[in-house]
Amino acid sequence: MTSSNGPGRRFDGIVIGSGPNGLVTAAYLAKAGLRIAVVERNAVAGGGCSTEEVTLPGFRHNLHSNFHAIGAGPVTRDLELERHGLRYLYPEVQHTFIFRDDRAITLYADVERTVTSIGRFSPGDARRYAEVHDRFGPGPLGVFLRRSLFMPPLTDDELAERLADGDAGREYLHFRTLSLYEAVDELFEDDRVRTVVKLHCHGSAYEDAPGTGHFVLRVVARSGWSGLAVGGSAALARALVSVVEENGGVVFTRTPVRRVLVSGGSARGVELDDGRTIAADRFVVSSLDPAGTLRLVGEDALGADVADGMREYRHAAWSLATLHLALAEPPHYRAAERDPDVDRAYGVYFGADSTDELRANFAAIARGELPERFAGNGACNTRFDPSQAPAGGHTAFWWPFAPYAIGTGGPAAWDDRRDEIGERILREWATYAPNLGHARVVLGRHLFTPIDIERNIPNMVRGSHHGGSYRPGQVDASRPTPALARYRTPVEGLYLTGASTHPGGSINGAPGYNTANAIADDLGIEPWWTPVGR
Repeated sequence: MTSSNGPGRRFDGIVIGSGPNGLVTAAYLAKAGLRIAVVERNAVAGGGCSTEEVTLPGFRHNLHSNFHAIGAGPVTRDLELERHGLRYLYPEVQHTFIFRDDRAITLYADVERTVTSIGRFSPGDARRYAEVHDRFGPGPLGVFLRRSLFMPPLTDDELAERLADGDAGREYLHFRTLSLYEAVDELFEDDRVRTVVKLHCHGSAYEDAPGTGHFVLRVVARSGWSGLAVGGSAALARALVSVVEENGGVVFTRTPVRRVLVSGGSARGVELDDGRTIAADRFVVSSLDPAGTLRLVGEDALGADVADGMREYRHAAWSLATLHLALAEPPHYRAAERDPDVDRAYGVYFGADSTDELRANFAAIARGELPERFAGNGACNTRFDPSQAPAGGHTAFWWPFAPYAIGTGGPAAWDDRRDEIGERILREWATYAPNLGHARVVLGRHLFTPIDIERNIPNMVRGSHHGGSYRPGQVDASRPTPALARYRTPVEGLYLTGASTHPGGSINGAPGYNTANAIADDLGIEPWWTPVGR
């Protein structure tokens, strides 16, 4: 995966950063016959697809991404990733939401089972959930919305023109005018059902901001999308690297880039931190965040207006404090005594019983405080994939929402208070899963903090795990800015990809796929794949 003699060579294209989207772009273009180099500052390729033994030997933990949706698009099929060792499991019991009274609402790959679970709380909301799912999931509009993730983003006017003639389209456009909470409250009546949907949206990093209501429809429509990479999330990165290398590309790790070389208004290569250079005859792709790309390219090359937009790009309103556990047995939730499927669920949410608690949680985070009660989601991957732990052992994590900086101590407070906060998170987790309160069960633990996220993946600025906030002005044809929304920059041959481009974070491969399409179009390359929408 590394090469010592790469710098000084020439390539058709260079991709900066080996996160999943950078690797997807590189894999498509290497398979198109281009000479591709990927340069990565870390010792291992993968970015947010990271699996490490951070607790005890043999216990493998996904440090960033866990719930993957890449199987919902064309990438795994086009690149034949299964042939390169990648395999996904899609648990039938997708997510469960546990309340403190040990009742739960459970979401299944089979929407009818989800409707039954919701119906125990509110029959009317169950019917409405089914209606929203059917309208925005398997129907024509749902197909269009899923396909639109793998196409250049539409402007508001273009989207309105496409959707204004149908009832479902007009409903979708209406929800684009609402905030996330306004949308949920308009759709559902019971506050526990509302809390479940809001928490599920927050699990995808969507914020309660004006103009985010349509994300609710997308989340409700996504039954069965959450996949678990067998062997850990790093298996996706290894498969993508394998495609790049099989097609003559090279992935250089431990190779930090100092700047993008620009000459005559065109990107010509990169200069590394050690002063060596790698030449690019046709293009350079940055998968860094906007500010990171700006540092490498410079305002003079991009222009003041574009540079100002990149500097003003907003990162997420919260981060994650993830407690990873090495276990002698899986968590056993008290709620499973009422509903055995709770212990069979892939994703497990808990910590907030009402909208008021969610509001209080995020208000504390906005003040730079730890919430009174942590809330978020997690998983015990070894329930489904025993290979992620030694025989008989288990791994589990809970990643509650948290501030990047804590009070006057700032982000460094996470280092100072790591043990204290980790103990508190475990204690709160054990109120739902009492067996986690026993030393014989918890063999090892590791708190992966917001500042650890930033240290590990520098373009996850302020621990922004989805690559930036989803707010008006930063979604669809405005992500990361309107001037840069179609993966191209004012510098000829310089492209963007990654979570800060459309459609954003989450492991679906869409930004990398869309950037590969843009480059193929600009270079006049006939794609070996069939681009979505053609």
